Amino acid sequence: METIWNVRKVWDNGKESPYPAINLGDIDQFKQQTGAKRVVAFRWTYGGRSYQLDCRISPLPDNSGIVYCEEGQAAGKRLSVINGDGTQRVAIDVPRISIDSNPNEGYLSLPPSSAHFGGIEWGCEGNDGYTDYLFDFDWNTGQLLRYARPTRPW
Repeated sequence: METIWNVRKVWDNGKESPYPAINLGDIDQFKQQTGAKRVVAFRWTYGGRSYQLDCRISPLPDNSGIVYCEEGQAAGKRLSVINGDGTQRVAIDVPRISIDSNPNEGYLSLPPSSAHFGGIEWGCEGNDGYTDYLFDFDWNTGQLLRYARPTRPW
């Protein structure tokens, strides 16, 4: 199976830097050396071609695709998963967990969360419109596999 590679940040001055950055010091040094101020897009290579999204992304752990928030931010009402070639794989909406859930008021953050509990290793933080959860989805089908409540709010 072909995978994405050479993922990089595209800055406001057209310069590119690796994604993810090794550390914040490297980012600061890059900005000072190039005059870059902010990231405007993310670019990757797949099948010998270059692809780009003008919003924050998360490559899937197997590098078969990209997750991004359809609202262009780090969190929102819907996550979209695309294949390496930019074709749509699946869209994931805020799930309804209980009778108290109100998905219209909830959100999903880009994975991966730095939190690891409930057996979830590569999940996304979110809220079902009622309470906070760490969600684990099947990134090929969009199916909610499991969820766990944090011991404290995000």
